[in-house]
Amino acid sequence: MNVLKKNPRLLVVLALVLIFLITAMYQIMGRGSKDSARKNVSLIVYGDDSERWESMRQGAGLACEEKEYDLSLITMLTENDASEQMEIIDREIDDGSDALIIAACNSSVIRDYINDKNLRIPVVFVETVEGLQSGMKDIAASDYEMGYKLGEEIAANESDIVTVAIISENTKRDSVKLREQGLRDALEGKVGKMIDWSRNDYEKNVNTRVFIQRAIVSEATDVIVTFDNSATDALLDALENLNKQSKVYAVSTSNKAVYNLYGGEIKALEYTDEFSMGYLAAMYALDERSAEKKYSKEIPEYRLVRKENMYDENNQALLFPFVN
Repeated sequence: MNVLKKNPRLLVVLALVLIFLITAMYQIMGRGSKDSARKNVSLIVYGDDSERWESMRQGAGLACEEKEYDLSLITMLTENDASEQMEIIDREIDDGSDALIIAACNSSVIRDYINDKNLRIPVVFVETVEGLQSGMKDIAASDYEMGYKLGEEIAANESDIVTVAIISENTKRDSVKLREQGLRDALEGKVGKMIDWSRNDYEKNVNTRVFIQRAIVSEATDVIVTFDNSATDALLDALENLNKQSKVYAVSTSNKAVYNLYGGEIKALEYTDEFSMGYLAAMYALDERSAEKKYSKEIPEYRLVRKENMYDENNQALLFPFVN
């Protein structure tokens, strides 16, 4: 004490150190309590390709940042195993997720599973899920219209005697089913023939590319149509492996599809705005009442893009969202 009285400067230094330590302690405690209060949103998607979902993750992530939520992207090992997706949903709920955003691998199965659980946390689907109960929502582009527009594009650019092969893959997703129906309705009576390429009982577990290769070599066609990323990529791989060319019309957001649009292998590509889809889904998951007031009339955009217009300003922004 005598030392402090004889040296007032030391007293000032000690006081400053004490103030600094108290301030730092409050900052650490405040940050810790803030971090512990942050909530988490689980984005559960089908397939194991995280790059395929990057645009959607970015959109959902932006909404979560604005609301100070954390976002987790969870992929599957498969494209179509509903039991695997249900296990992931249960795990995320058990781990304390505060909201779920789901790209359902099987629309009706996952919808009914969620309905039966009577969850008290928000659940929003990305991509169309028909028959949702009150209080549940899906965020999707107009899938039927998308397929119809693609059919109109084929009818406008191909001969009326052309044979069109429709690859019926992943039709347990309502989005794919509606796209296919729209295309069929648009082409009815306007082309020479529409043929189905769908799996028989012996091909249920066959690799998609192999299944499509068998179809290509067994049945002659002029135009081939696909309705989602995995079927489109598999078709492009099959054509390359067989060293064959065909007029491809597709619905896809994959990098491979965009590359092949530029190369001319794809004649027309329907491309959806998955960034907006993710953003809107997260907004509804975080604050449904506010989102309903602000975004009730918002529907994710889609565009029909050809090689000659893919670098138009609006199309370029959609196809290459992360290119500066």
